[in-house]
Amino acid sequence: MKWTLLLLCSTLAETTLGWTYHYSNKTMNWTQARQWCQTNYTDMVVIQNQKENDYLVSLLPTKRKAPYFWIGITKKHKNENWTWVGNNSTWISEQSWAANEPNNNHSNEFCVEIYVNKGGNRGKWNDEKCAIQKYPACYKAQCNVTSCNKGRCLETMDNITCLCEPGFEGDRCQTETALECPPLSQPDNGYLRCSGGNLTSNSTCRFKCNPGFLMIGLPTVTCENPGIWNGPRPICTSYKLALLALVGCGAFSTIFCCCCFCCMKHRKRKKLAQGRQPEEVTCQPQG
Repeated sequence: MKWTLLLLCSTLAETTLGWTYHYSNKTMNWTQARQWCQTNYTDMVVIQNQKENDYLVSLLPTKRKAPYFWIGITKKHKNENWTWVGNNSTWISEQSWAANEPNNNHSNEFCVEIYVNKGGNRGKWNDEKCAIQKYPACYKAQCNVTSCNKGRCLETMDNITCLCEPGFEGDRCQTETALECPPLSQPDNGYLRCSGGNLTSNSTCRFKCNPGFLMIGLPTVTCENPGIWNGPRPICTSYKLALLALVGCGAFSTIFCCCCFCCMKHRKRKKLAQGRQPEEVTCQPQG
């Protein structure tokens, strides 16, 4: 038999749903309990902070004694960290464990139950052998592939929030926005003119150099989403500096080519010299 604990709604103008909590009144071992949660809902309960822990306990039915409820935190070996199913979180607060827990009493207590009694341990955790029969506590997620048009869906116990990609806004990231590129400074020895005053997507800036100066680089740059210029800004340099740079590059290229030629010629001579063998002289006695 299934039991639904809560359907949470936010008080925003547009109603948004957070995850719902569920449980069964039939006991199972930890593996069976998780399979039951995955079959009927999303997964076994995952707790992200102390507030969620306390809230969950306030919704689960109070029990005077064991068995209590399995929660989705486990480990495979004694020396491993406790890990939450689904998101691999290792969150544990200072208030989580009951007194003297986890004690790994039988050296294989790798699953966790949450107490829902009326005593001082209410809401505390206890490590337990996974084969023991307890009640599954589950959750059902509301986030899906259509929750956020252009963004990531972040879910909590009371609402879902869309974390929008750059260039999109709205409660579901449904509205595209044009992000502004950072303003460009006037180049040394030149100037620029931009189409549009806010430098948003597809705005173009054209650079020009003052008379007597040469442009190095492309004369235009375009603002692209998400607010990034599509290339480096050009520079304006004097013809004299440009000529010196050109001459320097030419001289370097000439020296480099000469060194390569000389090196190759030297290696060729050495190879030819190694290939020559001295002629063998045979002396025959005179008859």
